[in-house]
Amino acid sequence: MARQRILLTTEGTYPHYHGGVSVWCDQLIRALPDRDFHVLSIVNSPSREPVFALASNVASLIPVAQWGTEEAGWIPEAFSATYRRKANHSEAAFERIFLPAFEAASAGFLGGRDCDPGELGRALLAMHLYFRDHDYHSAFASPRTWRVFLRQAYRLPHPLSMLDATNCLRWLTRFLGILATPLPDVDVVHASMAGLAGLPGALLHRERGTRFVLSEHGVYLREVYLSLSRSPYSDGCRRFLMSFYHAVARVNYDAADTITTLGGFNARWQERFGAEPRRLVLAPNGVDPSRFRPEGPKARRPTILTLARIYPLKGITTLLEAAAIVRAQVPDLCVRILGEKADTAYFARCQEFVARHNLENCVEFGETRTPEVEYRPAHVYCLPSMSEAMPFVILEAMLSGCPVVATDVGNVSDVLAGTGLLARPNDPASLATQLIRLFAGPNAEAERHALAERARARALSTYTLERAMKKFDEIYSQVPAWKQHAYQTV
Repeated sequence: MARQRILLTTEGTYPHYHGGVSVWCDQLIRALPDRDFHVLSIVNSPSREPVFALASNVASLIPVAQWGTEEAGWIPEAFSATYRRKANHSEAAFERIFLPAFEAASAGFLGGRDCDPGELGRALLAMHLYFRDHDYHSAFASPRTWRVFLRQAYRLPHPLSMLDATNCLRWLTRFLGILATPLPDVDVVHASMAGLAGLPGALLHRERGTRFVLSEHGVYLREVYLSLSRSPYSDGCRRFLMSFYHAVARVNYDAADTITTLGGFNARWQERFGAEPRRLVLAPNGVDPSRFRPEGPKARRPTILTLARIYPLKGITTLLEAAAIVRAQVPDLCVRILGEKADTAYFARCQEFVARHNLENCVEFGETRTPEVEYRPAHVYCLPSMSEAMPFVILEAMLSGCPVVATDVGNVSDVLAGTGLLARPNDPASLATQLIRLFAGPNAEAERHALAERARARALSTYTLERAMKKFDEIYSQVPAWKQHAYQTV
């Protein structure tokens, strides 16, 4: 029997960046060695190198650079192939195929939540097929393309200014470069988020009938909204980006045969943004208990551990403010914050806070490639995020016998189910109260021990890597139940 071929698509994650989604992708590939994976990875620059070693069953890696290239839509290929497409430019084909498709796509992107996902999907496929034989840069550099976009932008209830329209078309030109990327012939496309990484699945599903599985860890569109709410862009540009990503998510949800969800929190948001309930399949994350286990003594100083990329959504400043409160009652407190400095300006703000509040002997920043080692000496694991889905770090801490204090976001409360303590997000006083309880409460040590034991038992029964990967083995092997019913009733 031929080995099943999977196209796994990612955006800003595996294998070029660290993080929870990257860990999940690596686990998935290695847990299913009888399948061949092609990995399409959207990266910010063509110079970005992978940070994960690829498993032996990764048949190919297809990096798609959004920025850092002289021309948008650049493909790493032989010069002769690029030259052929540039030389093949035809005004007749440009007018007959590209312009109508681009006009329909522009209307869909600007329409956002009100777009017709089927019509937008057809327009994107037409552009994708056009770029097989015609040059991407030439199409988007045409003044006629600009006029089509401007005409759509002026029809909005709040028309874009000329400056905003210029910026938005520049973004669109870079974002849609993925449409010029040749896609391999596979049996299943598995997208790791409902953003641009999902478009190859929507394209192949529409063109070839390829089965499309969509997994969301955080609800992509919700996190885009949270991020844009703090962005420095103009109102017009923010509205465009929100509309664009909403339209992309709707195309993904419309095309996907199976949409995996981590829990009730995710499912409610996915349905709100357009996912059909019958396509949703519960598929929680899992962690390897042979790697994450209690071992060795605790640290001499009372220690809080946080493993997280350092950027605003992770709430690191909330933790620092809480630490300043906790230290008043736990003078020897040590707070270890380990993770990639994903937002350098935000990290600078964190450092300024530490210096201003004389926390240099209390707070330690760093990175690690051996998280299993870091949990064991910590007395408490703390995740102060403003937004999460089902974070691996919570599961890892549970299995490692490290009691958890976390903000009540996403599926965190469902995962802990009373085996950890919850605080309100973006509330340093609430977080400090729960931390003080586990360090300076009347039965602090006993409570830490009890929480750790209960959390580990729960994780072993529900959130192991074996259980999680078995679910995706089933998903890859079976036609979705709702489609089986559809076939039976035709």
